[in-house]
Amino acid sequence: MLPVTPRGFKDVLPQEARWRENITNSVKQSLSSWGYAPIETPTLEVLEVLEQGGVMGKKPFRLFDTDNELLVLRPDVTLPVARMVASRLDATALPLRFRYVQRVFREEESLKAVAREYTQIGIESIGMSGPAADAEVVLLLIEALEASGLCDFTVSICTVGVLRELLACVMAAGDVDERWCDQMIAAYHASNLVEIELLASDERVDSRYRDALRLLGTINGGKEAIEAVRALVGPLGCLDGLEDLALTWAILEGLGRADRVRIDFSVMSTFDYYTGLVIEAYAPGVGTSIGSGGRYDRMLEAYGKSAPAAGFAFCLESVMHALLAQGCSDTISAALRARRVELSLPQMDVEDFDGTVRATVATFSEAIRLRAGDTPIILKAFQGGDQ
Repeated sequence: MLPVTPRGFKDVLPQEARWRENITNSVKQSLSSWGYAPIETPTLEVLEVLEQGGVMGKKPFRLFDTDNELLVLRPDVTLPVARMVASRLDATALPLRFRYVQRVFREEESLKAVAREYTQIGIESIGMSGPAADAEVVLLLIEALEASGLCDFTVSICTVGVLRELLACVMAAGDVDERWCDQMIAAYHASNLVEIELLASDERVDSRYRDALRLLGTINGGKEAIEAVRALVGPLGCLDGLEDLALTWAILEGLGRADRVRIDFSVMSTFDYYTGLVIEAYAPGVGTSIGSGGRYDRMLEAYGKSAPAAGFAFCLESVMHALLAQGCSDTISAALRARRVELSLPQMDVEDFDGTVRATVATFSEAIRLRAGDTPIILKAFQGGDQ
């Protein structure tokens, strides 16, 4: 049998691993400077516990342990963090700011030929709400992507409050059922405008809401997009979250970061636990979003505690694909290789044992001295490929 890795998993060789490490360290430093502390959650979680917090939009790997407990490899980090906060931390210590770098695992059909293991870098902000808190999350995502070396990207934001309130009004005014509502949410999650049109044309939908359902997902742009949504759904009384979104945009604009941000009401996460702000990050050269996040104020209630929360995560591998597409390289590693010094260890001479030891110790001592001055060292006798 050939020594292969499982489908969707791969080995990371030194050159790529070094680049990953450099990106990760740079982003960690950026997030840490905003007061975000590192955390780690288990690779395995109890499926039933995660499902308490919300429907997982991605299919997780499942397995039974020897206690016959149904476990999953974590498909994202937000749900485990919510579980951890509710079960392990003192709610009176709020607000809490966490950052993480963790692997996530998602089952995919074999025909898709995509990865089933990803590295997520992200934050969770627990205990803060309102436009300023939302602006902090968006700002940190922008800075984290810039710290990764990415030059060309866009962060799209909207609020799920408008759609949820609109659907509640449709349910109250017409004869549509929960199944229709779930189909409409799924269509928005998939940005399937054709399906949205079909569902909005259902004769059970009150005519007052049909155009709003059809057009909401097509609205995007800057500040004018918020006004367009206000004009579309304002007469219907479906403005939940829109004022907070307008204030969040104004804060980012005041900070000079609105050039990175776009209002886009087609953005809906595949996770159903978001309650307000929703975020998606995109970069040229990558066909899907490179990162996502949002506000999930009711998730902790499922675990017996109540606190507003928001966060984001981006996929390290997707960012690296975007960097390659934009012609960016690992300049940190290149600079280190240019600065490194090679030292040759002496050949072993059994007839001059003491002399060989002294010469070897002297070489190591010189290497230690140079390393103390932040100079990379290669001992040639140990060289076994690109370091």
